[in-house]
This record gives sequence, C-alpha cells and structure tokens, in this order.
Amino acid sequence: MRTPEWETSPGALATLLNSRAPLNKADIYTLTLAGGQVLRWSGADRALTVNSQVYALGPKIKRGRVRFVVGVEVSSLSVTLWDEGGTLINGKPLLAFIRARGLFGARLKLSRVFWGFGDAGPVGSLNWFPGRVSTCVVDRNEAQLQVKSDTELLDTMVPGEVYQPGCLNTVYDSACGADRAAFTFTAAATAATNVTRISFGHAMAQGSGFFDLGVIRFTSGANAGISRTVKQYLSGILTVLQPWPFPVAIGDAFSVEAGCNKALANANGCPKFHSAANVILRFRGQPFIPVPETVI
Repeated sequence: MRTPEWETSPGALATLLNSRAPLNKADIYTLTLAGGQVLRWSGADRALTVNSQVYALGPKIKRGRVRFVVGVEVSSLSVTLWDEGGTLINGKPLLAFIRARGLFGARLKLSRVFWGFGDAGPVGSLNWFPGRVSTCVVDRNEAQLQVKSDTELLDTMVPGEVYQPGCLNTVYDSACGADRAAFTFTAAATAATNVTRISFGHAMAQGSGFFDLGVIRFTSGANAGISRTVKQYLSGILTVLQPWPFPVAIGDAFSVEAGCNKALANANGCPKFHSAANVILRFRGQPFIPVPETVI
C-alpha cells in the first residue's frame, strides 16, 4: 500500500481499506498559483475538511485517468473545469482568470480521500498526482488544463555544468548565498498599467536596473498572489516580461526582489549581493574563456 500523506491517526487509512467494508472516496485538488496563493477545491458533492484544511465546492471538475508505472516516466493529467458555481479568483471569474494567463506557472496536486459510511469525514488521503500546469485551452464554457509530472524536467538535455561567462548559481540559492529577505522590498503602484498591461508607475528609490530579472508579486488588487519576472526597472516605471492578467490599479501593493544578471563585474550582477572578497568565492561563471569566434 502507498504511504498516506495524511490520516486521522496512524494506521487509520490502512485499517479502513483492509476492512473490505463499504467506503466513500473523492478527489480533492490543491492549486498553487505562481505567486504562492493556494486554492483548494473538492471533487465531491460537498465541501470536505482534510488535515484541518477546507476544500470548498468550486468549479465542476472532470479529470482523466492517472497511470501508475514502475520506473521513471513522464506522465500527464487532463483536467477540465466548468465554472457553474460562479467561482472567483481574486475577484475575477474563473474562466476569465485562466484566459488571462492567471495559471501561468501554477502547480496542481490531485489527492484521493477515503472514509467509511459511519465516519463524519475523511480518515486519510493519498497523493494521487502532483505536477505543473503545462497548457490551458479556454473556450466559452470550459477550460481544459494539461498537467505534466515533474519527471518531465529530466528530459532537459543539459549537462550538470556548463562553461559560460555568466554565473551558474540561481540567485538566492545556497550556492549563491544572498539573503532574499534583505533584497526584497515592498511598495505600491503610483500609476496604472499601460494598454499592454506590462508597465506601471512606482516611487521606489533604488537605482535603474536594480530589480531587472527579479520577481515581483502583487499582494493586493486584482493580481494579488500573481508574480512576474521584471524585464526592466527604471526610475518611476517598472516593466514585466509577461503581461499581468488584469490591469494594475493605483495603490495595488506589491513586493519585488532584486534580480541578478549573473555578471562578475557589473553593478547589477554578483557585486550587488556580495562584498569583493565574497564575489570571488561565490561566483561560478567563466568570464575569461575566449569566445568561440576567437578560436582558430
């Protein structure tokens, strides 16, 4: 038997399943947006409480079959959503939110819960399928999601180490060593987004380029919980790489992390985060290797 991800008491789920008594079972869905906001929906005909978390009645959900194999395989799960109950995300209708790329970078976890006919609620749950939302197709009445398992990342044909001028570290990881909290700042929009929803006004005092390639996440407004990569940060204007799902309004609060261009000697590279001595210790690029055009 698979190891339960949660049960009311040790061994409760195994006892229920081994009893051969009639039981109830249902799907529950945990959708985590790129900005960290978590939505919990029940696939049953009522809300369910699992591990002190309430899985509410959300949209009507239909999913495909889950395939279990021995070994490593890239698997996927098809999920179709119908917004028959007026589900809102950040105050926006579900289908409109998905159509505006609100699920970009989101993760979906499918779990199955079980309980007996005499039980007040679920006694245990199994992790059935976790993955990331790969594609979204939205029409007038429904949204079709394709969720890919994390094993898909193993298909990337890239060696462990690459000789390149830029640093191999990911900013704020253990090898980088930069303190994320020390380089995270909060502010509010001082001007609404432009027509393309990629630029808005701000009043932050950091110099131009300080937040380039960093991550910005709104904490209020229509885009609350949604994050984007900063394409360009200038005095008074901040531009993101992908449009926001909904227009940014004046006063919408956000947090933004400083980005790194992975350069050894640049104000917006490694020296932004470390002293001169630590830059040499932390930097993992090879900026002095001749470019291919100079090789004879």
